[in-house]
Amino acid sequence: MELDKISVLGSYRGASATTMDKMAVRDIEDSISNINGIDKSETTITPGAFAIVLTLSKGANRELTLSRVKDSVTQSRQNLPSDMNEPVSSLLEKTKSLIKLAISSSTLSIGELTVIAQDMKSKVAKIEGISEVLIRGDSNEEVIIKLNSEAILAYELDHAAVQKAISNLSYIFPIGDIEQRGNFVFVSTANGKANANEYRDAILNVNDKYIKLSDIAEVSIEYPQTDTLATYNGKKTISLSISKGVSGDAIVLAKTLQDYVEKLQKNYKGAEFTFYEDNSKPIQERLDIIISNLMLGLILVFISMYILINLRIAIIVALGIPFSFLIGIICLYYMGYSINVVSLLGALIVIGIVVDDAIVVSENIQRYIDDGMERYDATIRGTKEMILPVTLATVTTVVAFLPIFMMQGETALFIMLIPLTVIIILLGSLLESFLFLPLHAHEFLRKSNNIVNWVPLQNFYESLVLHLLHYKKISLLFFFIVIPLSTVFVATSMKFQFFPNFDGNFLYISGKLSINTPLEETYKISKEIEEELVKHKEEFSLKAISSVIGYRRSLSGETQRNNGVFMITMELYDREATNFFDKYITPALNFSFDFNNPQKIRKEQTYELAPRAKEIIALFKSKYNMEDLGVMEDKPGLIKSDIEINLSGTNDEMLQSSIKKLEEKISKIEGIRDFGDNIKLGKMEYKIKINPYGESLGLSEATIAKTLSAYFLEQKQATTFNERGVMEIKTEDSAKDSIDTFLSFNLPLGDGKYVKLTQVAQIIQIRDYEKINKLNGSIIKTLFASIDKRKTTSQEVLDKLEATLNEVRESGVDVMLLGEKEKKDQLKSDMQKAIFLALFLIFISLLLIFSKIKYVLMVMSVIPLSVLGALIGHKLLGINLSMTSIIGILGLAGVVVNDGIIMLDFLHGTHKLEEFLQRAKLRLRPIIITTLTTFLGLYTLIFYASGQAVILQPIAVSLGFGLIWGTILNLFYLPTLYALVNKIEPPKER
Repeated sequence: MELDKISVLGSYRGASATTMDKMAVRDIEDSISNINGIDKSETTITPGAFAIVLTLSKGANRELTLSRVKDSVTQSRQNLPSDMNEPVSSLLEKTKSLIKLAISSSTLSIGELTVIAQDMKSKVAKIEGISEVLIRGDSNEEVIIKLNSEAILAYELDHAAVQKAISNLSYIFPIGDIEQRGNFVFVSTANGKANANEYRDAILNVNDKYIKLSDIAEVSIEYPQTDTLATYNGKKTISLSISKGVSGDAIVLAKTLQDYVEKLQKNYKGAEFTFYEDNSKPIQERLDIIISNLMLGLILVFISMYILINLRIAIIVALGIPFSFLIGIICLYYMGYSINVVSLLGALIVIGIVVDDAIVVSENIQRYIDDGMERYDATIRGTKEMILPVTLATVTTVVAFLPIFMMQGETALFIMLIPLTVIIILLGSLLESFLFLPLHAHEFLRKSNNIVNWVPLQNFYESLVLHLLHYKKISLLFFFIVIPLSTVFVATSMKFQFFPNFDGNFLYISGKLSINTPLEETYKISKEIEEELVKHKEEFSLKAISSVIGYRRSLSGETQRNNGVFMITMELYDREATNFFDKYITPALNFSFDFNNPQKIRKEQTYELAPRAKEIIALFKSKYNMEDLGVMEDKPGLIKSDIEINLSGTNDEMLQSSIKKLEEKISKIEGIRDFGDNIKLGKMEYKIKINPYGESLGLSEATIAKTLSAYFLEQKQATTFNERGVMEIKTEDSAKDSIDTFLSFNLPLGDGKYVKLTQVAQIIQIRDYEKINKLNGSIIKTLFASIDKRKTTSQEVLDKLEATLNEVRESGVDVMLLGEKEKKDQLKSDMQKAIFLALFLIFISLLLIFSKIKYVLMVMSVIPLSVLGALIGHKLLGINLSMTSIIGILGLAGVVVNDGIIMLDFLHGTHKLEEFLQRAKLRLRPIIITTLTTFLGLYTLIFYASGQAVILQPIAVSLGFGLIWGTILNLFYLPTLYALVNKIEPPKER
């Protein structure tokens, strides 16, 4: 599925965040605000760059809206600086990190490794399925000319004229095209000098004065490490971060990449290539687990049918399962979806449900055969009787899952494939049950001797129903009063978290030093933290450790780029098998037979190890006075921060004090792991304000700015080529990074005289924000926090903050709750609509089989009563309610109605006690069998979920336990209610 988002990216080197906002962002935001189809705009402004992310309204045309955004940005171009490139607008595409490639060497320089990395990037990017290749630790080759201001003054040269002369050192454009008969010729230049020495020896013409470049400047050709540095296992590397698009097989792509790089490696002498953070490996492991779960589910379903019915029916039903799944795979493929972990989990959820139709139809045919009817007649009659109830039972399950497609935003992207898979496979099962199963039944079914004698159980069931009929009013009062009250009581006692905790293979150390920290110093501190973590290699089951300096994902989930940030990635070995199923059954059923995998040695889960990692690195925060240092583990990408509170208003000081007040409160709440805010001051900014004396000398703000920028701002003067590609020729003053040089700078007056900067201008010192965040054009201050979900939930934290939040609101500050709270509210809104639609569709479906509304309402009354089973299942397993729990309960509405249809369809029309009891007894076997097979199909996901499958475990728990309780309701509550409505009375007790 596509992301309904558009990004607008722009940059202007040397501008502070506030200047960038005033200079460019506000005009663009104002221009964009008038476009229809945009629901929300989120802006992040950092020194020298900005990013605007536009979330589109539901139903908006992506391409048309993008075109309008581009037009608006173009219109605002007239207000942007003339030397600023036009901001780039594009649709945001969903990408997934696939693998990383470290390129290192003990003999080659970083520059040489960079050339190799850039060459590898261009080759890897051409592989089909690869959507993005980013290089960490690289830089572009440049001709760097460091001008000596003192030498320029000594030679009485004008600085601007020197730069102009340097810009003439290279000319890369074509000169001519001569087409003389027999000799066609292109004319061009040599594109500058061949090496640094030739540039040093170049003679410049500066206002008719000729001077050697080396007399006034130092020249070098190098790869300046000014953006990022990368390491792998303690060694400096150039790292390629390779991502795939939505389509494409991650496992095949990773293998293709590794084979491809292995072939290329011999072409790069002295370079070492190492793949790490291979995300296809956990995908393969999850697939193995899911496949083994599917296999076990099939085996358990087959065995249960063999024991509870007979071997022939077990074989016939089992034959239909591959057909149903094949239909699902074919449909998903032609709809443009891939067979991935999510779709297979959807298949795992439906494994038990998919046989229900076949069981009911085949059991009905078998019943007639056992009664002595000819096989052909039994097949025809048994199938015809079940066409309407089974079809409608499947339809009710389908319509229960259909409203999930109404969900919006990224949550829908994450979960949508599950209901789609369930619906397609169920429809395939329905097709198989009425087209192919009758053929198999006619050929294979015989009068059977069941392993299980159902008569004693049926008689016991009859006695229980009779007992309920004697006390039907009291029994129904229990169902109508006690069960709803119990449901409310259990629901209110449970905690809610949007996603369950799950175990990953990575821990991330994210750190931030002062904005004034040089990149190399940040590297040294990051390396020191790495070395400390490596000392605990055994404790963490550490497989590899890597880092990126100059880039990080912050604790709030945002990416940051500056010299003072770093991110360390700890890649851990897989967790060891913790139960008999994972250790022995899974390897056998996925056919790997790998019972002693050396990669599976980790004893604790990542969210259990994270607090220990935080404890180890804690001393570094105080040692280096770090602004931020924390530990993160893998979690679903829908929620950046568990707690995110946005404040907006016109009084900046009030916003800051409100954030501090909230931080003081949140620091005392148990279960808070890390917290922070976006109120971080950036670099000091010197604002130059010309005074009257300066103006009297003929100076202006613009002339001073242009003169100073030539010295203190790195400037591109020209472009040249070498055998490796394009290079920029840049100039900067050799004393550029000295405050004293700036403050004592002598401005030329044009007549050979100079005046000191501080004599003609006032220097105003301010410290701007490192970053400005905006929502829908308004500046926001944000408090974010991550929580330990074993101790608390986001809602509990917000409840404890409520009094403080009310104080903030009363002070005139607007408060917006995002993070998990926003997703929860969106889910609540979506689910309210989905539940209403699902119940309406189920109601309409039931009217097709039951002519009277009272019978429809009787069947539907089972739905709210069955929720108690789902809740008790969560309680028994110690699982919090989550988003997937709610989806499971929604699906339960359709599944639990199926047995109700089967029961009431048989009872429908009976008014005599004997016939009523006989028909109820006949439905006991198919209802119990379908419930048992469904539960066994979900068994492994309920009790043995691991890795990311834990996210979907609550769906299985809701369906499995809800269905068991729903079966009890359908077997006892529904017949009792039917008897009361139709005045079927039991014999009077003597």
